[in-house]
Amino acid sequence: MALLNEQLRAQIADNASAVDKAELPGRHALPELGQAGLIGADLATSAQVVREIAALDLSVGFTAWATRMTYEYLRRANTPYASQLADQLASGARPGVTGMAGAFKEAAGVGSLDLSAERVDGGYRINGKLGWASNLYEDAVVVTGAKTADDHKFLFAFEAGHEGVTFGKPFGLLGLNATESAWVDFDNAFIPDEQVVTEDFTEYMAGVRPVFVLMQVAECLGVAEAAIAGAEGRFDGVKVTFEQDWQEARERVADVARRQQETIEAVTDGGSVDPVDLLTLRLDAADAAVRAANIEVRVAGGAGYAKSAPASRRYREASFLPVQSPSEAQLRYELQAAQAKQ
Repeated sequence: MALLNEQLRAQIADNASAVDKAELPGRHALPELGQAGLIGADLATSAQVVREIAALDLSVGFTAWATRMTYEYLRRANTPYASQLADQLASGARPGVTGMAGAFKEAAGVGSLDLSAERVDGGYRINGKLGWASNLYEDAVVVTGAKTADDHKFLFAFEAGHEGVTFGKPFGLLGLNATESAWVDFDNAFIPDEQVVTEDFTEYMAGVRPVFVLMQVAECLGVAEAAIAGAEGRFDGVKVTFEQDWQEARERVADVARRQQETIEAVTDGGSVDPVDLLTLRLDAADAAVRAANIEVRVAGGAGYAKSAPASRRYREASFLPVQSPSEAQLRYELQAAQAKQ
C-alpha cells in the first residue's frame, strides 16, 4: 500500500524534470512530507516513504533520506537542543545534512574523521573540512563528528550560518544537481556543549548504522523498481533479447526488497543484525539498481539516451548509488574484513 497520497506523488513526478535540471530544489516536497507526518515516522514507514519518492525522483528521495537520517541522529541524542531541531526537521520546515561519511569510516576502521577538535571552556573548537555534504541550504541543520588530539570522538549538531563554518559552492554533478552538494569548511568554529549529540561515539555509531544502511537500501529499491517498471512490456522486435536480463534484474530487486523487510523487522524488534548480511544487502541493493537502470536505458534505445528522458535520468541517478558514502569500495573492504572474522 502506497504511503504517499496521489497529490504528493503527482507533485514529485511532475517536477522531476525541473529538479533534474536544478530549476527546482530537491527539498521542494519536505513541507508536504512533514505535514503528512512522514519525516519523523518509524523505520518501516520511513524506508517505504523514501523508496516511493526515489522511484519518482531520486534527488527528492535523497533529500528526504538525508533529512530523515539527521532527524534520527538528533532524536537519539534526546537533548533540549537536539529535540528542538528534530521537531523542525520532522515538520518539513528545514532540511537535514548528514555529514557523517567520516564518522562511519572511523567507526568501521577504514578511515578517519575529517574534523579535529580542541576542548575549550564550555565546548569544543572545530577545524577541518568535510569533502562532501548535501542539503546545504541557508536554513539547514547539520550533524557531523570530530575528534581531539587524544582520540576522543564525538558527534555534534549545528545550524547553517554558524560562525566559523562555510558552505562551499555546489558541485557540478552527473545527476542530483538539485541536492545542494558541496564541501563544508570549519575555521576555529566553537561548538558549545549543549550542541553535542553524543560523546559515546562507538556505541552510538553501532546503534545507528543499521538504520542508515536500511534507509539507503530504500533509495536503491526506489530507483530499481522504477527502472524495472519503465522497461516492462517494451520487449518488441529485436528488444526481446533483453527480456531474460530484465526478468533476472526483477528477481534481484525482489530479493533485495525481501531481505530489507526482514532486516527492518529484526531491527524494529531489537534484534542484532549480522554485519556481513547488512553489508551484502547494501551492496546488492546498489547493484540491482544499476543493473535495472542499465536494462531500461538499453530497452529505450536512442530515446532513452536523451538527457531529458526519464530512463536517462534514472541511469544517471543509479550511477550515484555505488559512490554514495559508504561507497562500494568501502563496503567491499568492510565486507571482506567482516567475513574474515567469521
